[in-house]
Amino acid sequence: MAISLFAPAIARSRELVISRSTQAVLQLVPELKKEEGKEIHTRAFLFLLSGVFGIGLLCLLLINTLLTQDAFVLQRLKHNVNVTNDQRDAILRTVAEKSSPESLSTSAIRLGMSPAQNPQFIDISGSAK
Repeated sequence: MAISLFAPAIARSRELVISRSTQAVLQLVPELKKEEGKEIHTRAFLFLLSGVFGIGLLCLLLINTLLTQDAFVLQRLKHNVNVTNDQRDAILRTVAEKSSPESLSTSAIRLGMSPAQNPQFIDISGSAK
């Protein structure tokens, strides 16, 4: 019942919207005027953009070159580490061979040493026998 009271207002607002929507909303914009001595240089702007783009590409090329160079240095260093580890293993193997009991006894006999017949041990604990 209350909605039927608003029916004439809705009809009027509908007619108003329809009448205004058929009218084109145009606004005159002043023509773009060039001041004397000042012109719009699109070529200069394009050259500026091209320059910025070119400098960006050169920077990317420089960064890529530096990263590639670092990769070669890293590969060379890894190779040097592997060679050094192999040398270390060879030295440790030689030390282990020379410090084995058989090798020590052979070297002692060559030097003129003889095996002890009655070995004596030193007691450093302080208790005397």
